[in-house]
Amino acid sequence: MKSKYWNLLVIVIVALTVASYLLLFSEHQIEPSLGSVPYVFWTGLLVTILIVFATFLGSKLFPHEDPKKP
Repeated sequence: MKSKYWNLLVIVIVALTVASYLLLFSEHQIEPSLGSVPYVFWTGLLVTILIVFATFLGSKLFPHEDPKKP
């Protein structure tokens, strides 16, 4: 069961990475701003937070067992 979640997580990360560089971080886009923070900065921060959270989940869902584990 962990393998299915692992594969889904990998697909989500790849899709998030591709979508962020192709769609979110388009050239010369500074609007909409969030307060005084430009669009590229706050979307980049949001994508980074999502990838860090997915990395944490991936560390818990990794399907292979440690051979040194008793």
